[in-house]
Amino acid sequence: MRSSFMGLTTLLRALQAQQTALDVTNQNIANANTDGYTRQEAKLVQTAPFAGTGNNRPSGGGLMLGTGVMVQEITRQRDAYVDQQLRTQIASQQKAQILTDGVQQVEVIFNEPSNYGLSSQMARFFNAWSELSNNPGSATARTQLQAQGQALASGFRDVSQQLDQYRSDQDSQIMSVVAEVNDVATRIADLNLQIRKSVGNGDKPNDLMDARDRLVDQITKLTGATTREDTDGSTTVSLGGRILVNGARANSITAELTPLASGKTSHTLTWWPGSGNVDGSGGTLGGLLQMRDTIIPEKLTKINLLASTIVTQVNAQHARGMGLGVYAAMTTGTDFFETQRSITTLQATGLGDVLTAGSITIGSAQINISPSTKSLNDVLTEIATALGTGSTASIDDATGRIVLTYASAGSPTIGTNGDSSNFLQIVGLRGGSTTGTGTLTTTGAVAVPLVRASSMSLSPTVASDTQAIRASGRTLRAGVYVSAGTGDNSNSLAINALSTTQMAALGSSTFDDYYASMIGELGVQSRQSLDMATTQKALVDHLTTRRESNSGVNLDEEAAQLIRFQRAYQAAARGITALDDLLMTVIDRMGRVGL
Repeated sequence: MRSSFMGLTTLLRALQAQQTALDVTNQNIANANTDGYTRQEAKLVQTAPFAGTGNNRPSGGGLMLGTGVMVQEITRQRDAYVDQQLRTQIASQQKAQILTDGVQQVEVIFNEPSNYGLSSQMARFFNAWSELSNNPGSATARTQLQAQGQALASGFRDVSQQLDQYRSDQDSQIMSVVAEVNDVATRIADLNLQIRKSVGNGDKPNDLMDARDRLVDQITKLTGATTREDTDGSTTVSLGGRILVNGARANSITAELTPLASGKTSHTLTWWPGSGNVDGSGGTLGGLLQMRDTIIPEKLTKINLLASTIVTQVNAQHARGMGLGVYAAMTTGTDFFETQRSITTLQATGLGDVLTAGSITIGSAQINISPSTKSLNDVLTEIATALGTGSTASIDDATGRIVLTYASAGSPTIGTNGDSSNFLQIVGLRGGSTTGTGTLTTTGAVAVPLVRASSMSLSPTVASDTQAIRASGRTLRAGVYVSAGTGDNSNSLAINALSTTQMAALGSSTFDDYYASMIGELGVQSRQSLDMATTQKALVDHLTTRRESNSGVNLDEEAAQLIRFQRAYQAAARGITALDDLLMTVIDRMGRVGL
């Protein structure tokens, strides 16, 4: 015969199981608004049935009584596949949003279209030459032209300096993100250790896993890192194919200070300690790096090239004319704008914003690129020497591109063995075109921006004396060039005509067309990044909804669960009361005959 207390044991298990289920439901309700909380569920299973032993076991079999219920485990309602997809899309959305905000800020810097943008300033500058042509001897017209020239130079300086400052701001944000990434990685490793110990003891550390998943979401958003769940309960985090967190061990990334050719500094992301650069980052970090290293330098290079072309062309035409007074016969000090010539150190030219110190290889010769000590002429001279006897290396005045001529015999390779300075890429020699048979000619793919927009200014002569403005043409008298006359306006008209001239250095575009193309390209980048951010947000919203439908807490469902477990608890308690009455009858009344 079975024990009379077996039913009590069965119902006691029911009370305990329903109580646990109620506690889990209460935990869900309490954390309904907790960010990153995963809904938990008590998994109820039957306990092992009882078939009796010895004489208590039915001879025919087939009588196995259940012994109740138990909570096998408390599970987190989590879909690992949705988590991975969501993290990937969140990282992409964050990068797109960073790029959107960054490009829009660059648009604000250029401030186009407006009466104060470079487009309007260029128009006013060349219009001032047109006004001067109406009365070349007018002091008022010359003063207005001087003022417009200063305004144009100031506009270029302002845009360039703001872009450079914004790049520095991105660099500062990168340093902050790196510090945050290292902190989060350390906290993930600490939680991995606690979770691994708990799992090893046979427990389910759901709350610790929630805390870790929140950190994993955070580090993914910051860096675009990928994750993998390990069998011991820990999570491995990888960045750019290298492990950032492995079990209880967290590696670190660091921002090493790197000098730029311009004399300023930037930070390069490396694995600590000194074990290579960090590659393949996304999320916030990837967006900041792309803004700092690609988008802003690209705009700086183009604005430098535009400034350089304006300065070069205006100065070249200005030198063909004559001024007033002592400048009517003076052939020195002919520049309208101050310029960084090829004899200026690389650091001070338009190359200084994107060039780094290093070396290039020409054949078997290695040429050091030292931006603070070498000029472009110095480097070109060394390149010509490396190419062999009779070789030349110079800048073509019309196109602004570097042209190399050298004998085809031997044909020394240009930069195939390395270019740690990025010089060959910047000046277009890597990717340039080579023609000829006996004597080869290699032409750079892009024009070289000698002038740095951030330091563009009028020449000291023009800035101090408007009579130095060479508005008139010149004529040769007794072997000496002199002014064609104070009323001659041929040179001012020629300079005004530059505004509509297609410049080879700008890809056969006029100044205005080149600038408009750059602004249009910026607008396209802004639209593309905004569209990408919008698309990614839709994906993130969709995947977030999927995650919430599985992992989120629905208060209506939890309320229904409360009633369900409450009724089961009440029924089990009522069953115990009924059994108690039966046992009281047995204990108190059996064996009392005649009473």
